[in-house]
Amino acid sequence: MKRRDFLQYTGVGALGAATAASVGGCAEEEPAVKFWQHGNYRPVSDEVTVTELKVQGSIPPELNGLYVRNGTNSSSGVAEHFFGGDGMLHGVRLEGGKALWYRNRYVDTPVYRKEDGGFGAPKPENTTSAVSLLYHGGELMSLGEFGYPYLIDPDNLSTKGTFNYEGKLPGNMTAHPRIDPDTGELLFFGYNVIEPYVTYMRADAQGKMLQVEPIQMSGPSMVHDFAVTKNYVVFMDMPVRFSWLMAITGSGLPFKWDADVPSRIGVMPRTGTNADVKWFDVPAFFVFHIMNSFEQGDDVIIDAARYDHLWVKSSHDFFHPARLSRFSMNMKTGKASVEQVFDGAMEFPQVNRERWTKPYRYGYGLVVDEENDSPELIEQAEGGIRKYDLQTGTSDSYLPGPSLVPGEAVFIPARESGGGEDEGYLASFLYDRNTDTSAFSLFDATRVSSGPIASVLLPVRVPVGFHGVWVPDSARG
Repeated sequence: MKRRDFLQYTGVGALGAATAASVGGCAEEEPAVKFWQHGNYRPVSDEVTVTELKVQGSIPPELNGLYVRNGTNSSSGVAEHFFGGDGMLHGVRLEGGKALWYRNRYVDTPVYRKEDGGFGAPKPENTTSAVSLLYHGGELMSLGEFGYPYLIDPDNLSTKGTFNYEGKLPGNMTAHPRIDPDTGELLFFGYNVIEPYVTYMRADAQGKMLQVEPIQMSGPSMVHDFAVTKNYVVFMDMPVRFSWLMAITGSGLPFKWDADVPSRIGVMPRTGTNADVKWFDVPAFFVFHIMNSFEQGDDVIIDAARYDHLWVKSSHDFFHPARLSRFSMNMKTGKASVEQVFDGAMEFPQVNRERWTKPYRYGYGLVVDEENDSPELIEQAEGGIRKYDLQTGTSDSYLPGPSLVPGEAVFIPARESGGGEDEGYLASFLYDRNTDTSAFSLFDATRVSSGPIASVLLPVRVPVGFHGVWVPDSARG
């Protein structure tokens, strides 16, 4: 999110702008190395369409649909923070064992068009949209950290406009909603830096808003994700807090660790109210992304990429490992526990989304290189894709070495229903450091370490980004 936009959206307004201009020495310290301006983090300048695509290996013929991924890509070439660029979509259309096209398109927002709305009332349509995507209720949506969703045409990735659930969306919508795989219901939330800090929402399978419920939090935490089980939704109240001082003195992302803030997890019935939230105290933590959540007896369980601290010095410090950990909240005793379930740094956890809200066995994530995990060495970092077996405690990894760098791996079922939990494919963009180009690659999810079964070679580079979605033709009717 651009600084001007952030000040406008949060209502700091002209006072914030004037204070930022007059206060000296209080701004967040600039990082020595802005890693997001180097290597495959740097933005691409052109929107392209490529239809003559070469394929190595064989694309499974049953995969008919669109894979599309969102990410931050500054249209000016420079962003004040890694999260601060405009949204850019990268999509590959598959049909009958062929890759018909690749496109990249900016999400066409007022911020991208550089329309200056001034410093007035909050405008949730005037934000970037650079984090993730959702297909629900017959619509493909681009989602950001703040603001309204933007509707996207899946046939060409053009932006159709904002969506606010017929005026029932009170403001922000999370970048990480959950779809109940049995009912099609959408469960989501939005967070804000003014009260209500979190608002929970629920929509039916057709996209009609059913519930809007403000949730009382201890303060303005960053709440990037949340959890859903069969009967509950789960909110995280964490020590990464919004700072007004950072906002008015020029921080690209005015959030910072506050060691004095307690860490809590709140569990609420899916159709409940704020009065029904049961809070559990847990050791200090932060979570960007949840792998899955479910119920087991009296326990509500969340598996997530857990940080024990983050952004202690500044919001530019991403170089601290997250571990796959399990949070267990016992609804009968009121006690909570946290345990690390796998060694090794990881992020961007995923599952077969047919297992959302349910007990599961397999998860997937990106391997994080701790040895080269610093701004100076990030272009030497070796990543990979790892499959986790939560039942046996074993894993299976694709580790391609320093030349190839994978992105988030999204699970695509091999069949629409009735298949095994890991019977399907993982989709990821792979960046080749030697050629400075990327490929859209598919892996057999039952044998990840064997490498890609198909790679669509792209004549362009797909920068490091965030989250994608598979939209099968069958879902579009």
